[in-house]
Amino acid sequence: MLTAIMRHSKLLPKYLYRGDKDPHNHRQLRATINSGLLLTNLCNGGNGREIFSKPFGQLINKHIGIGWDKTHFLSFSTDESTAINYGCHNMDYDELYDLKENWDFAVFTCDTALLIDDSIKEIETGIFVAEFPPICKEFLPTFKVILIDALNYLKNITNKPFDIKPAIANAAKDKEWLILPASPFGLIGEFTAKLDANCISDKKVFKLR
Repeated sequence: MLTAIMRHSKLLPKYLYRGDKDPHNHRQLRATINSGLLLTNLCNGGNGREIFSKPFGQLINKHIGIGWDKTHFLSFSTDESTAINYGCHNMDYDELYDLKENWDFAVFTCDTALLIDDSIKEIETGIFVAEFPPICKEFLPTFKVILIDALNYLKNITNKPFDIKPAIANAAKDKEWLILPASPFGLIGEFTAKLDANCISDKKVFKLR
């Protein structure tokens, strides 16, 4: 047991935080907050094959440095205040204590201790694969994710045929990690646009003043 804890703490941060306002309802956040799922922008008409057809670094750069409205990734931060600021944009806010209330933004906590320790592997500098038991039956027996330490990964790309400096600056400022849902979508050879929420240990909602 001690060995597993040491291995886990060495590879991943304990908590990752996501702030989300979803102002255009691209991720159906309000409808799904109690459903056991978080949706990526891919669900809003993206190309599921793009994650396989283009270089991984190019897509991460597109997500962090340029902007990708059909992204396959969900952004998280190791800093909770950064996640909150993503929702409130420096405006004053109050925390609500009922998810059914009329809230303006939400903050989700991913607890990496909920991942199966033996499944966590660093497959490339800053890129980890892991699995965890899902809430949703469609993903049984385990849900697969790819977690990306964005700054570490981007700084270690050796071949940079595109401008990566803005992405590196953003990743450093936001202490950014990305989560890519990596369970299969049906039989068509794509990843799902849904993140099973059994890796989420806490959900908070807030109202702007």
